[in-house]
Amino acid sequence: MAGDRTTALIPDNVDSDGTLLLLAAPRAAITTWPPKLSDVLASTTKDITYSLTTDGWNHGKTQDTNTDERLTLREVLGTPGRVTHDVSLKYFYGLTATDVVDPLFIENSDIVIFARYATDYEAPSTATDQWDIFQLRCGTKVRDTPTSGGKWTKTQALFPRAKVLEDVKLASA
Repeated sequence: MAGDRTTALIPDNVDSDGTLLLLAAPRAAITTWPPKLSDVLASTTKDITYSLTTDGWNHGKTQDTNTDERLTLREVLGTPGRVTHDVSLKYFYGLTATDVVDPLFIENSDIVIFARYATDYEAPSTATDQWDIFQLRCGTKVRDTPTSGGKWTKTQALFPRAKVLEDVKLASA
């Protein structure tokens, strides 16, 4: 019956384990903007997903508020303002042949990261996938303090150089 609130509708959800894919490529390897699916599949694009620590992919977003104050009005009105994307990586390194992130993310170089969420990691990339696409400048690498029994890691801030594309499907050709 319309308006009946006694039946709970619980939407499905997706576990985060095993459902994230992070790919990276030098900006110079991306020949068109926005990128195409062929850029995701190119040999210059590297899988960085499992090079990161469990807290190694950090993409946060904040939005400013533009205030609109009026004479004698007790409330301050507002409108949405600028959006700031904060992006950083924390990754394993160790000067081995399997290092992916450390040699790719060179300070002051431009990089593109493709992030696919809530889809099985092992699923092939297709034109129906939704991606977040980041065009970023690499900041300085900071070697993290070693811990007893730990692994060597570095943290690196990344700085957006273009509008972050969110939940986009890539053209197949």
